[in-house]
Amino acid sequence: MQKTPIWGIAPLNKFAYLCTRQLYTYQNMISVIIADDHRLVAEGIEKIIDGSNTAKVVAIADNISDAALLVADKQPDILLLDVAMPDGDGIDAIARLKDTGSGLRVIVLTVYAEPSVIRRAIEGGADGYILKNTGSKELIEGIMAVASGEQFVCREAQSLLMGSEAAPSLTAREREVLRLIVEGNTMKQIAHRLNLGFETVHSYTKTMRQKLGCPNMSSLVRTAIERHLI
Repeated sequence: MQKTPIWGIAPLNKFAYLCTRQLYTYQNMISVIIADDHRLVAEGIEKIIDGSNTAKVVAIADNISDAALLVADKQPDILLLDVAMPDGDGIDAIARLKDTGSGLRVIVLTVYAEPSVIRRAIEGGADGYILKNTGSKELIEGIMAVASGEQFVCREAQSLLMGSEAAPSLTAREREVLRLIVEGNTMKQIAHRLNLGFETVHSYTKTMRQKLGCPNMSSLVRTAIERHLI
């Protein structure tokens, strides 16, 4: 009489059982698309995710436009999205990307550790916010939480939010430079009008972007108008 293994399947059926189980596991993995223009970083994240036995990267996009096309084609569960992308601000694209994917949930995965950026991402529709210096265990924890319908903010980002001021303050000179930027003046024109060096104006602009969590100039202009900073 042939003995039945402890898992309740005869030896002749063991291979079929293992294949079926492997297929079931793969089909039930969380599907992920990574949108990051730094390919080495994206591939490193891909290895972490694929090695988790919980999620699987189905595609990598180098820009927002490609991400939208891949989301429409692959219909993933999760999109890991960087903020500063070659063709725009990732946070500004969240709503549009969500419209592209059925039930898509977006996690912002970035180096931007400014509280204002974190708030802007959450207000912009992000389901999660994870810093790139986060450990692999917390990254997978975040992916699983967001895939299950929860909102997830990594521990460091939570600490930054708790210890931050409600709104960053701009100096009088910064507001003056910001006003001229919003009016459409170039850096060179602003330097001439305020009798400042070009590098000085550039420094003011960089500082304001950091304070307000704006990865680019268009984001800075939009934030200035929305928050009535001028």
